[in-house]
Amino acid sequence: LKLQFLYLIGLYTALHASVGITMSLRLLCFVAGACCAAGFNGRLEAEPVAEDYPKYEEMFFDQVLDHERYHSPPPPTWKQRYLMNADQWTGQGRLENGCKGPWLFYTGNEGSIDGFWASAGFVVKDLAKELGAMVVFGEERYYGKSMPFGASSLNDTRNVQYLTIDQILADYANLLTALQKEHNATNCPVIAFGGSFGGTLTTFFRLKYPHIVAGGLAASAPFGYYDPQHWAEHGVTEYTWIDIVNKDYKDAGCLTEVIAARTTMQTLGSTAAGRKTLQEVLGLCSVPRDATDAEFIFTDAIETLPQMDYTYQIGITPAYPVNATCAAFKTEMAKAVPAFTLRSGGSGGLPPATDALMRAAKKVLSFYYPLQDGKCVAAVGQGGVPGGGPAANDAWGYQSCTETFHEFAGRGVRDYTRDLAKDVALCTKYFGAAPHPFVQRTDFGGYRVNHPLSPLTNVIFSNGLRDPWSGGGMLKQESPSRPVFIMPNGAHHADLRAANPADTPDITATRQQETQIIKQWIADAAKAHW
Repeated sequence: LKLQFLYLIGLYTALHASVGITMSLRLLCFVAGACCAAGFNGRLEAEPVAEDYPKYEEMFFDQVLDHERYHSPPPPTWKQRYLMNADQWTGQGRLENGCKGPWLFYTGNEGSIDGFWASAGFVVKDLAKELGAMVVFGEERYYGKSMPFGASSLNDTRNVQYLTIDQILADYANLLTALQKEHNATNCPVIAFGGSFGGTLTTFFRLKYPHIVAGGLAASAPFGYYDPQHWAEHGVTEYTWIDIVNKDYKDAGCLTEVIAARTTMQTLGSTAAGRKTLQEVLGLCSVPRDATDAEFIFTDAIETLPQMDYTYQIGITPAYPVNATCAAFKTEMAKAVPAFTLRSGGSGGLPPATDALMRAAKKVLSFYYPLQDGKCVAAVGQGGVPGGGPAANDAWGYQSCTETFHEFAGRGVRDYTRDLAKDVALCTKYFGAAPHPFVQRTDFGGYRVNHPLSPLTNVIFSNGLRDPWSGGGMLKQESPSRPVFIMPNGAHHADLRAANPADTPDITATRQQETQIIKQWIADAAKAHW
């Protein structure tokens, strides 16, 4: 997800956790879902973590390249990165079957795994301590340091073909099986966790490998968006994702101003002189390349901030960033009223009202993009598809061309008409691949995963309603074995983050209930001599 987790979101760590500072890529592809990660797009943001935040040991596992074919001789292997912390796995969580303590496994999604470590404090910090658990985070193949073909992993279509959901899940099954054997923990229950596309992976992991994972928390898992054949039954349309974004800004009181800023960028971007003005007034490092470049840089931020609409500041992003966005527009527009009588134009020779819109937009960009060398925004818009779409030499760009294709349209904050033929042409050009809109439905069940008669058990579905990915989430509880938690004040997988004094009661209550359910799953698995 475009940050899918946060969404996007994908989070990218530039400094090792041992120094206590995490650099997070919040590109949600959405996607995410996937938090997360249609390329860097200039979104490298510092997210400090407390000195007492658990550290990890970075390790590598010799992983099989192709799990789906029988090879002779055996298929080649590659180095898959995983993170591990055994600080709490001391026996304090010993179970009745003799297990030293449960295992908590994060199903890494579209981003560097060390960034997800920083954003999943509920697992790493809170649950691990309470349960006396081992913590393992697996990195998704073709992301971070888990590149099967090194530098050639993404620029050769023959290499990237091994990036599929089935291969990812098999990686995790193989990794966990080997690690538990190595640590004499084959009788220890494993609980999986994931946010955004990672939540989708957690769901499918439990569905396909119930003998390996005893349960899972699928936070903000939007796999309903990838079952368009059954959207109508669940009140979903091609506009659901973008309309949740529009509602967030409408409720905060500035949807009209946000749209006006976007259309102003369209107008200015239509001429060379206008693009030069946009560079100056928005503080961009380079002149926009075409009519939509600056607009897409802006709308990427506008779309992602609702996914990051947490109740506390994270790095450069303020608490309640949607409200902060509206405050910026209201403040600047208020200044523009007397300006009509005081001066004839604003910065770049713009009329005062236009100048005010651009000043506000520049402020909003500062919530989302860090400055290059502290001077300017060096970002590239991801394109017109809401939530992220095809992109060359990019892992999520490939997944968006195959199994996580977004059949979205835009209106309001992003104007986009769905064009399947155009997207297919891009995917063919970039990867020699064509989207398969129904593949998740066919392979894993789509909405039927949560049907009353579904064989899936022991999975929690949680969603925050501020998050546009919630529109494709499981919002109705169909079985007591698949609890559903809705957080009206929640953003993208807010419950996976560590407890914070600023959390709203619905988020706190969700984590408390999730903890009790997970404890019961672990006890049941131990009693059954897992």
